Amino acid sequence: MAYPEDYNECGDVALEERDSNARPEIQNLPESLDGYDTLFIGYPIWWHTAPMIIGTFLENYDLTGVDVYPFSQSASMDEEQFANSMDFVTESAGNGTVHDGLFVDESDTEAIQAYVSENGLGI
Repeated sequence: MAYPEDYNECGDVALEERDSNARPEIQNLPESLDGYDTLFIGYPIWWHTAPMIIGTFLENYDLTGVDVYPFSQSASMDEEQFANSMDFVTESAGNGTVHDGLFVDESDTEAIQAYVSENGLGI
């Protein structure tokens, strides 16, 4: 099922999923992540955490030996909400190595470049 395009309707679905700790189905989910050792997981903050579908994705794989780099932003840019999302991502990633995430405004290219450089992710 696709999320509603209407902002308020989408928010209602997101709240219901969060409150029930749902794991929404993902269509065409890759069978495996074999061959990947780095995973960038980007998401919006929905109701003070990552969307529950992020849990669906991460929990679907054995991420042993995989470095996970979360990145997000939100309208409020509330650090506590980002911390909540990081807890959720870390729990959902199982044996994956979840690194400190990136939570900056999309226009803060200096902070984005610093994050990439500090984590040895540059090309």
